[in-house]
Amino acid sequence: MGGATISQQSDNSFNPANPASFASLRFTVFDVGANMSLGTLSNASLSAETRSGNFTHFAMAFPFETKKKMAASFGTGQYSDIGYEIKNTENADTPVNYSFYKGDGGINRVYVGYGIEIIKNLNVGANVNYNFGNIQNLKAKIYPLTNNVFSYSDETYYAYRGVDLDLGVQYAVYDTIRSNKEKAGVLKHTFGGAFHTKSSLRGNGYRYSQSFFGTQFEQGNDGFIDSLMIRNNLKDTLTKPAGFTLGYTLSKGKQWSVSAEIEQNLWSSISSGGNTKYFNNTRYSAGFTIVPKPSYDVAGGFFKKVRYSAGFRFENLYYNFDTKPIQELGISFGLGLPIVKSVRLEEEKVAVVSMINITAEYVKRGQTTNGLIQEEYLNIRLGLNLNDKWFTKRKYR
Repeated sequence: MGGATISQQSDNSFNPANPASFASLRFTVFDVGANMSLGTLSNASLSAETRSGNFTHFAMAFPFETKKKMAASFGTGQYSDIGYEIKNTENADTPVNYSFYKGDGGINRVYVGYGIEIIKNLNVGANVNYNFGNIQNLKAKIYPLTNNVFSYSDETYYAYRGVDLDLGVQYAVYDTIRSNKEKAGVLKHTFGGAFHTKSSLRGNGYRYSQSFFGTQFEQGNDGFIDSLMIRNNLKDTLTKPAGFTLGYTLSKGKQWSVSAEIEQNLWSSISSGGNTKYFNNTRYSAGFTIVPKPSYDVAGGFFKKVRYSAGFRFENLYYNFDTKPIQELGISFGLGLPIVKSVRLEEEKVAVVSMINITAEYVKRGQTTNGLIQEEYLNIRLGLNLNDKWFTKRKYR
C-alpha cells in the first residue's frame, strides 16, 4: 500500500511503527519478512547492475484476555543497510592503477511495545527500541608493481548502540451506510499518528592503515609491508532524527480499505560536523486493498478471497547533490494469499485467516540529468503472517 499503514487497524495484523495498532488485535500474530532487490545505477553515459537480498523483520504480538483491549509486541528488524564496492581505474598516464572503496554493515533494532484502548475507539501505544549494529569502511590506493611504489589501505570500524521511543495513537469513527432506509454496511474512519524520538547511537571502534606491494587487494594481500597507523578505542556518534507520521484510512469491514499518509523526519536538526547539510525528509504515500469476497468461513472461489493491494509513494530525501534535490518514487502491487482455519472463540466458531504476502515494488531515485546518478530497483518482498488464538480460557462442563 505504498507504506501508508500508520492508520490501519486489524484484528489479525499490526504495524510496529504505530504501537497503538496492537490494541485492535484479536489473535496472536507471528510476522516475518524478507526482501530481494534487483537494481540499475546509471548516469548519462554508463550503467551498472546491483543485486541484494536480506531478512527484513520478525515480530510477534499477542492480545490479553481482559475487559480492556490491550496487547503487547516484540520483534527485530533492519533499520539501515550499507553495502557497496567500487573500483575506480585511474588515468593510464599516472602511476595509480586504481582506487578501491568498500562499505559493509548496518543498523538493526529490537523493540518491545504495548498498546491499549484507553476509551472506546481510542488506542494509544509505545515502543522501546534498542538499536545496534556495526559499520565498516575501507579505502585503498593500489599501485602497479612496475612503479616500485607502495600501495596502501585505510580501514575504519565502529560498533554502535542506542535507545529511542515510538509513540502512537489511533482513533476510529463508524458511519452506518443506508440504502432505502435499510442498513447496508458500516464505514470505518480511522485516524492515526505516530512520533519517534531523536536518539544518539554511541560508537566504539578502531582505525587501521597499512602499506603493501601488490594489485590484487580484494583477493587477499600477500605483500604486506608495514602498519602505518593503529588507533583503538575511537569514539563516534550516529544521530537518528525525530519524526512524525499522520494518516487516515477509510474501510468497509475486511472487504476494502483506502489509506493516505504523510511522514516527516527532521533531518535539518542534525549536524554532520562537516560541510554536508541535511534537509527534512518528507514522504507522501497512498494505497488501497480489496478482497472481492472476504467471508472466509463460507464456500467460494479462492481468488475471490485473495487480498489485492496497490500503492504509491513520493519522497523528498534528506540530502541534496550540488544544491539539487534528490527525490524517490515508488509504485507497488501485492497479493495476500489466505490460509484459513476455524477456532472457537467466546462460544463462537470463527475463521482465523493467516496470509502469505507477496509484493512487487518499482522504485526510482534521482535522475541522469545535471551530472546526477539515477537508481532504479525492483523489490520483491515475501512475508508470512500467521494467526492463532492463545491464552483462551477453557470452560469445563
